[in-house]
Amino acid sequence: MKRIILTVLFVFVFGWISYSVLYNGFFGVKSMTIQEYDRTFDDAEKVTDHEVISTVTGILNRSNKITNVHYKLAVEPTYKIRLEYKETDEILYLHEGFDTNETLISSNRSEYYYKINQKQTDTIVQLLSK
Repeated sequence: MKRIILTVLFVFVFGWISYSVLYNGFFGVKSMTIQEYDRTFDDAEKVTDHEVISTVTGILNRSNKITNVHYKLAVEPTYKIRLEYKETDEILYLHEGFDTNETLISSNRSEYYYKINQKQTDTIVQLLSK
């Protein structure tokens, strides 16, 4: 009995640690809009398809979170994505070509950065630009 309790406790702690390390907090998104950086969101079409939103938030939640760093970027972002939640919104800025085959994502609400590869960037842009 003691062995079962320890096993369950270990699985729970391991799951909780994995979840907190791998999860970036992109959830509850009602709609998304993508636009080139130098354009306004007024011209863009909102994406409300649940399947597209879950795919994009899945990519964002699996991205590499960069903490304790502040970059001074010399170039402007390529795209910006507005995530609309129930009561608020957030704008993500995609800096393509940040590193070899990598895109840096910054946010107007978070001090963290996120990195995704070029294939994930292309998937996000393709899904939201339809």
